[in-house]
Amino acid sequence: MNTFTSVALVALLVYTVSATPCTDICNAQCTIQKQTCAFTDIFGNLCDTVNGVCTQACTAACGCADSCAAKCGGEYASCKGEASSAAGPFGGLNVLSCGVNLSVCSATCQLQCNFNLLAGVVNSLGGAGSA
Repeated sequence: MNTFTSVALVALLVYTVSATPCTDICNAQCTIQKQTCAFTDIFGNLCDTVNGVCTQACTAACGCADSCAAKCGGEYASCKGEASSAAGPFGGLNVLSCGVNLSVCSATCQLQCNFNLLAGVVNSLGGAGSA
């Protein structure tokens, strides 16, 4: 889990809005794993099955990291641009404030996203039991 948190923090610092760095990195690891598995040529279709599970795990694990990186990174870039253009001695303090806002946004977004994922799992389990 710390790896995904680190990737999310790097993504926030780079503040790319359209990229999905966590998913891209995770899926690249799945591809390497699949190629290594296929290279041995003794596992047959098991390599494709394991790769499917791996990419689904990436999607689940990185969804919050990527969406929060996009949301908070975009807000940070906008704030930093506005703060940098501010005239006077308080311009540096405004940029510092953007960094604090980035931390708050990231923590809040991760908490909300994880809660929504948990609520979705609980709802799907509840729905499966009543069918």
